Amino acid sequence: MKETYQEELFKKLIGHPNWKKQLEVFTPFLGKDFTWIAAATGPLRKIQQNDSFFFSNSLPATAEDRLNNLLSETHKTNHIQSIAAAEGHNYSYGLPIARGEQIYGYFLICDCPREIPANILELFQAFSVSTLETVQKEQELTRLYDTIRPKTIALSTVHTIGRIISSTLELDQLLPRIARLSLQVLRARRSVIMLVDGQKKMLNPFAVVDLNDKNATMPPLKLGAGLPGRVAKTGQTVIRPQYLCVPLVAEENVIGTITISHRLDNKAFSIFDQEILTTFSEQAVIAIKNAQLYEEQEKLTLNSIRALASVLSSEDYNFGRSNLFINITMSIGMELKLGSDQMRILYYGAILHNVSQIGLPRKILKKATKLSGKDYQIIREHPLIGAEIIRPIGGKMKDVLPIIIYHHERYDGNGYPSGLRGESIPLGARILAVADSFEAMLSKRPYRKKMSLAQAVSEIVKLSGEQFDPIVVDAFVRVVKRWKNKILRTDKNTWIWKKF
Repeated sequence: MKETYQEELFKKLIGHPNWKKQLEVFTPFLGKDFTWIAAATGPLRKIQQNDSFFFSNSLPATAEDRLNNLLSETHKTNHIQSIAAAEGHNYSYGLPIARGEQIYGYFLICDCPREIPANILELFQAFSVSTLETVQKEQELTRLYDTIRPKTIALSTVHTIGRIISSTLELDQLLPRIARLSLQVLRARRSVIMLVDGQKKMLNPFAVVDLNDKNATMPPLKLGAGLPGRVAKTGQTVIRPQYLCVPLVAEENVIGTITISHRLDNKAFSIFDQEILTTFSEQAVIAIKNAQLYEEQEKLTLNSIRALASVLSSEDYNFGRSNLFINITMSIGMELKLGSDQMRILYYGAILHNVSQIGLPRKILKKATKLSGKDYQIIREHPLIGAEIIRPIGGKMKDVLPIIIYHHERYDGNGYPSGLRGESIPLGARILAVADSFEAMLSKRPYRKKMSLAQAVSEIVKLSGEQFDPIVVDAFVRVVKRWKNKILRTDKNTWIWKKF
């Protein structure tokens, strides 16, 4: 049977350090052999050693009727009551424990060898009430904590997931981070995030984090199969002692599930855990939908880039980039330890940095003789033209624009179109400047012969600090030394990066 509030309160009272100290202090007045009984309020029943009454030691069977009468009188009057020593019994006292008019229970002091003065009993009663008030406040604070804790964790979770959302929009990075965070918040061992496929027939695992198994996996499930499958199909949370599974719901549609299992303390999952994970899932859905929208936009962007790259590689323009240029560019980026987003932007820039050739006059593109001053002036404007061609694509292209606009700037500030100097030139543009010049040096021009590989590398190093960023040049040299056997001349007397 579930304990009443008063029974729970009295149980905590007799275990409280203040109560134990109080008994030590009053023992000289009460006598060493006395027995005390704490009785909670409620329907009075005979004193017996059960969960409703708490004893300092065993209660003599012959004293039961006598003490039940004492308890009844104390209950009726709500004042201190006593029974004088008689017929082989010592003194006994009943003390109501109250705050104002609220009675919380009674203390019965039994078998005192001598009579206790009224002022000592009142003092004992006052100390008992004070201790009970302390216990009650502690109990209320504990209950308040138990109520507030899940809400506090939920708010903290919202804030933390907010940081995760802003840290990445890549699903393959985002979902494992969310899974790991769910384990920290719920203090559990295993988290699995599954998403519904496009046909809404299968539930596919996207993140499995198990503290006991780094290589843990999860097979795909049909909707309705297994615990996650049933949650995905019904949209209803399932809570079991060692499993907690909630649906990921976006705009009234279940897009997946998150399943947490096996708490670290081996306790059963509670309603508070369910509340926390539900709040967690709501924020996770926002992150997942943002990542999915980003992924769709990236696909559109990449398709646009491929279309433009196809145009640049056509016979009309023939300005598509060789695999040597692309590989040198990306290898320099990796040598400089660029992040995944930076590498993606660098790749887009490498493909499209000469897209402005589409806007140049055909006579300049096909000119076999050395370019005139007027021709150079037109060419100096082509990065801005390229930027305007790319700008309407939007999305990640806004981060590619600076590479396209400034890849003809010089480190010493004598480049074009803006005369930027040093690190004010975007890093991607500084990388492309080296790779672009290196490829050009290996190609024949109307005004000079093509260079050998060693000559081209030597020329790049010679121009370090003037035309090129010294840090990028150092990375370039390391790349060429490491992959020199991959840079080969073909039968057509052109240079390529040999595939692995």
